[in-house]
Amino acid sequence: MTAADRNDRQTHDAPSPGPAMVFGIALILCAFWMLVWRGSLEGVFHFDDYGNIVDNERIRQLWPLDDFLQNNRPIGLYSFAINYHFSGTDTYAYHITNLAIHITSGLLLYAGCLLMWRLYRKHWANETQPAWTYAAILTAGLISTAWVVHPLTTQAVTNVVQRYESLASLGYLGVWVGMLLYLDGRRWWGMAIILPLAWIGLMSKEVFATAPLAVLLLDRLLTRQPWLAIARLRWLPYALMISPFVWFIPSVSRFFDTERTRGSSMGLGMDRITPWEYLRTQAEVIWHYVGLVVWPKDLCFDYVWRIQANPWIYLPLGAALIAVIVGALACYGRAIRQSAATSTQTFAIGLAGWLGLIFFFILAPTSSFMPIADIAVEHRMYLASATIIAGIVLLMRHLLSVLMRRSERPLVLQLGASCILIACISLLAWRTHLRNQDYRDGLVLWTTAAQISPENPRVWYNLGQELYNRGDKRAALRPMVSAVGLSATSVPLFDVGLADTLRDVGRYQDAITLYQRAISKQHRFPEAYNNLGAVFFKLDRLDDAQQAFEAAVDQDHPEAKYNLALVYLRQNQPRQAILLFQELIDRHPEFTVANRRLAWILATAKEDSLRDIERARQLMQTLYDRNTTQSVSVLDTFGVIQAAQGDFATAIQTARQALSLAQAAPKPNAKLIADLQLRIQHYQNNQPWIGGSQP
Repeated sequence: MTAADRNDRQTHDAPSPGPAMVFGIALILCAFWMLVWRGSLEGVFHFDDYGNIVDNERIRQLWPLDDFLQNNRPIGLYSFAINYHFSGTDTYAYHITNLAIHITSGLLLYAGCLLMWRLYRKHWANETQPAWTYAAILTAGLISTAWVVHPLTTQAVTNVVQRYESLASLGYLGVWVGMLLYLDGRRWWGMAIILPLAWIGLMSKEVFATAPLAVLLLDRLLTRQPWLAIARLRWLPYALMISPFVWFIPSVSRFFDTERTRGSSMGLGMDRITPWEYLRTQAEVIWHYVGLVVWPKDLCFDYVWRIQANPWIYLPLGAALIAVIVGALACYGRAIRQSAATSTQTFAIGLAGWLGLIFFFILAPTSSFMPIADIAVEHRMYLASATIIAGIVLLMRHLLSVLMRRSERPLVLQLGASCILIACISLLAWRTHLRNQDYRDGLVLWTTAAQISPENPRVWYNLGQELYNRGDKRAALRPMVSAVGLSATSVPLFDVGLADTLRDVGRYQDAITLYQRAISKQHRFPEAYNNLGAVFFKLDRLDDAQQAFEAAVDQDHPEAKYNLALVYLRQNQPRQAILLFQELIDRHPEFTVANRRLAWILATAKEDSLRDIERARQLMQTLYDRNTTQSVSVLDTFGVIQAAQGDFATAIQTARQALSLAQAAPKPNAKLIADLQLRIQHYQNNQPWIGGSQP
């Protein structure tokens, strides 16, 4: 008896695993996946997370729904609102949600692979009661695990805002599994899954748009039924699948309006990129994506991908992609033309063609001719990478099967293949763990991106922002200069970032020049006006500061209103300052420093008509506890209020406490210390502190 005969007999005689085995393996896989991804839960917000979550007023309330439905991705946006409702800006809950979506998608991939095996056995092997096999469970588990733990998926999972991508992929996988259940005889279960997940997918991101076509092609391949028969027998699940297009088509139509998208970051009317430029560059990008699936070493959070203008590059790469598409179409077409045969080889060829086609289907909305400002981002390969992984696993399984049939020592071959398999999964899992570590610290994430994409000005700007926000202003100067220098044109945001850094290192005139350049390019830029005013204020150019702050106030910048009030105080106009502080407190109660400033004025104003000691006391007691605060300014303000009330003994005690804190500071403020000592002398002489602004 040959080795091949022994293998066939063992396979035939082996008992088939039941549903308990299938579910048990799924639970084991979930445990392993969560172990690999545990590090993602400690990530922080990055980049677009701030605009979509931290600073997004839309997600501050769950009702009314109209605000969400006006967005082209309402489901994803509403999921952020739910997270915010229960946990605010605590990132842990957001990461738990993202990981749950990813794990669920992995389970859907696992279930879909098994269902495809059952349907293949039923329609191609003519088995009336197709059972599971250990080989099928192993293959499904390997495909789903390799995809779930692949490091290329980290951006779509650990970068919170990319939940849009993972939700759309969840919908894509959901309708695929739902249709497979329908074909397997569990029709109501299938339709119960298809309807909600179709809406979730399409209302999360445009990636889902090609899902019905991908499922239809698989239906034709698996069942071997003509197109008309499919339409007659299964019109209802397909109707459920395309039902969200009633909402989607009007929503997405604006991207095809060249006038409406002229200044947008996506659409046919984009000023920066034409459809042809985008299309010819995507050939290079897609091949880069494929390389990252096979060898995910240099992952980059933010690419700067230049428009490819060299025909010697984009023509061969594009021709190679066209060849792959034509080859996939030919394989798929051959399989459905020969569907009367029951050849395993015919089905394998058709499956390979289908995998190739849906790879391009998934990427089509973002990686074809529709221009998008970000030419290349890794999260677009989130679901598309599953098709390549599935193809690699199935090819390796086929090669191993061939070798097993020809081997005289199949056990040794199995052992060797198992070692390779464990090593590959372990390396992928470890790389994913390391990549998730990068997301814990913005400085590490942007430093890594700068190493891989050193010509990207946006990377250098964000790296500079990380250093700046940590107080290392001089270290932030170099990346900020790089951001401005690498930009093809003047970018107001980068100019302001560099100007802020120059201001803090004392190069005021250079900062003024950059602020003014940013304002000349973007007239509605309240942050630039406010920061320009701050430099003028520092230089005691009060008229220029007032003009800049007023421009920022007109654009509803709360800090500028506060700063304008300080200008009025410096100009001895306390009445105008009081009005601004009061307006700021009413409209922006979170701006607590305004309470302290207003309390100071009300307690120390020279004009009796402006002085209101009781109001000053209420403003401070509402927000601060004098017995526990460690703020010099807060204690100083309590002191002048106590002195104004005639309680000089307590005022002296409070001022001395503030003085002790000021003297113990890492960098003592000499002027503040001198002012506190002078105020203590006034209190000792039973004199309240009248006039003058608090340092």
